[in-house]
Amino acid sequence: MERNVQMIKRITACLLAVLVFFYSVPVPVSAAESYNSHFESSEEKMLDRYYGTSLDGLGEHAAILSSDADDTYEADVDSALLIDASDNEVLASYHAFDRVYPASTTKVLTALITLEQCQMTEEVVIKNDITFDESGVVAVGFKKGDKVKVEGLLNALLVESANDAAVALAEHIAGSTSAFAKMMNQRAKELGATHCNFVTTNGLHNKNHYVTAYDMYLIFKEAIKYDAFLNIVKKANYTLEYETASGVPYNIPMETSNLYITGNYALPNDIYMIGGKTGTTSQAGSCLVILTENSEGEQYISLVFHGATKDILYNTMTDLLEKTHK
Repeated sequence: MERNVQMIKRITACLLAVLVFFYSVPVPVSAAESYNSHFESSEEKMLDRYYGTSLDGLGEHAAILSSDADDTYEADVDSALLIDASDNEVLASYHAFDRVYPASTTKVLTALITLEQCQMTEEVVIKNDITFDESGVVAVGFKKGDKVKVEGLLNALLVESANDAAVALAEHIAGSTSAFAKMMNQRAKELGATHCNFVTTNGLHNKNHYVTAYDMYLIFKEAIKYDAFLNIVKKANYTLEYETASGVPYNIPMETSNLYITGNYALPNDIYMIGGKTGTTSQAGSCLVILTENSEGEQYISLVFHGATKDILYNTMTDLLEKTHK
């Protein structure tokens, strides 16, 4: 009898172990399903989680893209997304949940954190000479001891896409670029951008540095709440003023990398540029995220990642924005 009782206990223990294992193994889900789980299907629940319990700001929440609604648009790029920002409606998407390299569109998040953490008039003292191993990297050429305002760094970051401006801001705010990258990942998750990973502050290539178009939409949507951000990303040019460690003043003229603003490419009829951010590396291709509006004041956020050429990028973006003509 005692032997039978011991046998039953052993069998019961084995069954419990099997059940524990079964329920502890994660069930694979698609990125879209994971996003939807994160945001929840109910707008009220999502607002409660991300914007507090008040429903007064119903129009402030993000557009929700389901797996069924993805890939409603075809393009010769890796990923594309068009959102009607006025009513949070997805108008077109293509592989919006796929991982892509963001290149310098990364700087949207760097700028967002800077605007949240700093005053525009703060003076930044460059901690070390900022250099890069890659050739042809866009940079101001900051040296140790140079003094520049946060406003100047943000303009250099977003207008000309200066990579050392991103490093300078990161070191000023967090002490190091690695510490700042942790802030970037934390802030992204707070915004619901759950399928990205930031390693650099400027978007120079790293295989572990990636986003999705939907993630970048969420980040960009937060950044455009700041007038200072919008005032910078709409500029065609800017003159950076700073001083060297010995007090020698420098004035450096800069031109936007947004070829819609420079007039190299035309937007569709009745669509007008507000501003945005470009990105280009050999691995990421040509990337762009922009905010536009029509003559009735309806605004659109559109994103394209990995155009093989600038022609493909801008032609795809223009075609995408044609979808705003309902």
